[in-house]
Amino acid sequence: MLFLLIIIGANRLNSWNMKFPLLCILFTIGLSLSLFAQRNERDTIITDVVERVENITQLLNKVNNTLRRGFDTTEIAEELPASENLVRTLNSSNLNNHRLVNIRSLYALQVILQEMEEVHGKWQKSLFAYSRTITDMSNQINNILHDTILAQLPKDPSLQVLYTYQISRLNKKWEQADTANRNSLQRIGLLQNRVALNYISITDMLNEVNFRLKNAEQHIWQREGKNLWDSRHADYAYPFSNTFAVSMQADQRVLRYYFDHNWDMHSLNIVLFVLFLTWLLNSIYRIRKHHPDKNGIFSNTRYASHKPLLTSLLFIFTLGPFFYTNSPMVFMVLLWLVQATCVTLIIKDESPVWLRWQWFLLLFLYTAYAFFNLMMQSSFEERWAQAFLQLGTLAVCWWFLHMKRDSKFTFPAYTWLIVWVSILMTAAAFICNLTGRVMLSKFLGMSAIFSLISAQALITLVELLLETFYLHVEASKANSRFAAYLDFNRMQQGLRSTLYIMAGVAWLAILIRNLNIHNIIRDTALSFLEAERKIGNTSFTFSSIFIFLVVIWFAFLISKVMIFLFGHQDPGGGVKKHRWSSAVLLLRLGVLAGGVLLAFAASGIPMDKLTIIIGALSVGIGFGLQNIVNNLVSGVILAFEKPVEIGDVIDIGNQHGTVREIGIRASRISTVDGSQIIVPNGDLLSQHITNWTLTSQLRRVELIIGVAYGSDLKKAAAILKELLEKQAGVQSSPAPLVLVHQLNDSSIDFRILFWADIGSWVILKSELLLAICNTFAEQGIEIPFPQQDVHIKQTPSN
Repeated sequence: MLFLLIIIGANRLNSWNMKFPLLCILFTIGLSLSLFAQRNERDTIITDVVERVENITQLLNKVNNTLRRGFDTTEIAEELPASENLVRTLNSSNLNNHRLVNIRSLYALQVILQEMEEVHGKWQKSLFAYSRTITDMSNQINNILHDTILAQLPKDPSLQVLYTYQISRLNKKWEQADTANRNSLQRIGLLQNRVALNYISITDMLNEVNFRLKNAEQHIWQREGKNLWDSRHADYAYPFSNTFAVSMQADQRVLRYYFDHNWDMHSLNIVLFVLFLTWLLNSIYRIRKHHPDKNGIFSNTRYASHKPLLTSLLFIFTLGPFFYTNSPMVFMVLLWLVQATCVTLIIKDESPVWLRWQWFLLLFLYTAYAFFNLMMQSSFEERWAQAFLQLGTLAVCWWFLHMKRDSKFTFPAYTWLIVWVSILMTAAAFICNLTGRVMLSKFLGMSAIFSLISAQALITLVELLLETFYLHVEASKANSRFAAYLDFNRMQQGLRSTLYIMAGVAWLAILIRNLNIHNIIRDTALSFLEAERKIGNTSFTFSSIFIFLVVIWFAFLISKVMIFLFGHQDPGGGVKKHRWSSAVLLLRLGVLAGGVLLAFAASGIPMDKLTIIIGALSVGIGFGLQNIVNNLVSGVILAFEKPVEIGDVIDIGNQHGTVREIGIRASRISTVDGSQIIVPNGDLLSQHITNWTLTSQLRRVELIIGVAYGSDLKKAAAILKELLEKQAGVQSSPAPLVLVHQLNDSSIDFRILFWADIGSWVILKSELLLAICNTFAEQGIEIPFPQQDVHIKQTPSN
């Protein structure tokens, strides 16, 4: 008891470094007293003490090793001073310098501050995690002093000496861990404080920039200077050379900072480029090695098989810019310049001479536009240069429209629309430049010229993707049943339209991005979609309705793609039977059902509303939806029982045809005369159906051939058997039969039975009848026509 009181008194000392040494001295005194008082008692605590000493030793070793290795704050410590200096520079010069405060410079500042805010946020998370770890270790170290197990002494004198030695070693480890822990906590705390202060400054500046930028966008239509014909050098505070130097320095800083802090997106684009190039080269290699008609395949592609590297570069430099967020204009300009260069090298040999010259002029105009678009402040020289560039763009567009009327070169659809949009924007830019609206003129002029460049790049990319997919399908046909089953010509029709729709959306997004109105459109659209509206007691938003419709549309699109991929139509126009048809129907039903459930969940509509809808549908089923539900359930039964499948030749009612599609509600049958019959699925189950191809693609064909009385029947039968054996298409198993069928009034009929393919039996029957007719004529066997012998009997006269 006395020993415990001594321990408690030692714990009340203020200095942590004094606690543990004093604890050892007091513990030695307590050890002697315990030996005297408990000499004859049995030693029962040795196991607990040894185990606890071992655990504490392992804990201190772990703490010391962790603190010895330290925490990875090298990157933060190295980059933080430069970041602090940049924040001071931006805060003291850029925001307070009215020379640089315009829309273009505000966009550049916004990009830098957004990137810095994201980086500092990551630093704060890392430092907080480090601080939490150090605090936890500090608590573990301090808890050692309150461990009561250490106050219990072993009874054996030899063990007491060993225990004292262990305590002294623990004392050293404890002091080392405590000192290192406090130093680490202090260092992390100082670093956290600096990062937090810098983060607050960045947030404040970003809010200020966003406010000024929003205000500038709202007043972009206002005049910034005099009319072009009234402007003079003296109207501008700084000459072009000075503005150029400052703008290039700012653009270089923005580009370097954005490039250095977006390596995740750079890495993603590099990986996509390597994957696309590998995919394309692998397809080309397999075609060259295994395909017998490799020259014919390569002749069907203009670009992908001949220029795989340029194809991959155009793919990534067209798709890649969409992955970057808050990208500065200087960065996008460089990406678009590389994109335009790739398009030039790809199409330079595939277009008329006059079109090539126009393309080179557009590239020159775009480069000049991009150069002046990077200027932070307008100048006298720049305004006149912009005016001449705008007039040059109008001249090139008018020249294109004039040459297009007489050219035999095939242009993509809506080319005239894109050109006219560029003409209108260029004309508006020229007017804005004349009337002193310089920044708006820059936006319109840059957007006009790049709308032409990006349109050509997207059109070329669509053709490259189609060619790449075509090469992949052809390369896979040799060793893939699925690829051999696909009909690329049919797939290309839908794929081309889909890709062109996506290209149109991308072109519109690029146009809005260049016009710098994407923020306005985004904010307006979000405020309209997210505003809460009410009908009676029910509240809703257009965003939830929009998400619901998009998910449903996407589910229907996937369902249509599955029909598209598994249409089973061969190049000759026929329909191929395949065992996947029923599985595809079930998958389509599953996709649609899952799409409905996902639409409810994604749009935020409570699932209990679904039960209300189901209840309403049940009432509708009772009144007028019986047939629809019947056909839907019949489709499911058809998928499971498989009485008919796509490609089957069937007779239903008085109609004969081939099943082309088994839909969710109805099926489509193609007749031999080219008509399409839409049959509800319920009728396929309720009516009697003759399925000629349910178990086999063979059909038995019957011919009745008559020969005249008096003919050599054995010879005629032998001739018929020989013709059946020689005729291509007649199946040898089951073997054909030639039977004497009937003794008619004017002929002896042979019945010929043979098996033939369901798709060619009509032609085979015609060929066989023609051969029988010619052979019988050559062998002198008569095929009689119906005749009667009339015998006139005279009665004797009386």
